[in-house]
Amino acid sequence: MNRAIRRFVGSLNGPKKYLFFLGLLLICVVCLCLGIYAQFFYKYSDTDMFMIGINVGSQKTAEEISLLKANFNSLYDDSIKINSENVRTDKIEPSKELVYCGYTFDNVDENFYNVSVKIPILNINTDVAKKINGEIKTEFYDKANLVMRSSKGHTVYNVNYAAFVNEDVLSVTIKASLKEDGKAEKVSVKTYTYSISEKREVTLQELIKLKGTTEDVVQKTIRDDIQTAYTNAKLIASEYGSLYERDVDGDEYKIENSQEYFLTQDGYVYLVYAYGNKDYTNEMDIVIF
Repeated sequence: MNRAIRRFVGSLNGPKKYLFFLGLLLICVVCLCLGIYAQFFYKYSDTDMFMIGINVGSQKTAEEISLLKANFNSLYDDSIKINSENVRTDKIEPSKELVYCGYTFDNVDENFYNVSVKIPILNINTDVAKKINGEIKTEFYDKANLVMRSSKGHTVYNVNYAAFVNEDVLSVTIKASLKEDGKAEKVSVKTYTYSISEKREVTLQELIKLKGTTEDVVQKTIRDDIQTAYTNAKLIASEYGSLYERDVDGDEYKIENSQEYFLTQDGYVYLVYAYGNKDYTNEMDIVIF
């Protein structure tokens, strides 16, 4: 091997020798610049060390996953977080972000309502994105207006959102809380996950493949997490006398029936089982992989 290298270098003469060493120097400079960028400037270097773009998240301990779950509500800061060097799409409003706050209500009537609502708009000029915007408007904007027209009892309605871009995948999650006189607080979560390049919604099964895992592994994670949540809820109920009943073997926990999921910019998939989507409760279970 060394003899072959010496023979190759010895064969270089005149301009070839200078071109070879110039090329070698350029390669070293490029590698050095990439190393400096990855070390000091690339903010996702901890989970995307090769800068391949699609950030699928580092492996976390059970304690770290528990912390992510505990901080779930802090995700909803009405902003978009992006892990992509170049997002290209046809925007409806070129000067605005890919997802922005399209409707805002901060209205208070001491007798009837307190409304604090921030509703997102997908700033993407495709039929699928426009359909999603229509569903969001019907679900949250129309509800806010209905609450503000109410003249019975007192209602508190809050809506916040979070949006994430991980290379080609855009996820939007919206959380709403509704408290009406004489009823328990109702907390609901709605999510949308969209492929920017393919102009369509992304399935949970596709996110599982993106994460490099299998449906069997994820299904076991769901089953284990829901069982743990049910056990913990029973312990709390023994102290405080309130238990939201979960059917740990229910079909709603099957991957094919799980409707609310999103991918964060740092590569974690959140599965949200918000029981307030159908009942008057603020109980929810969160599975992260």
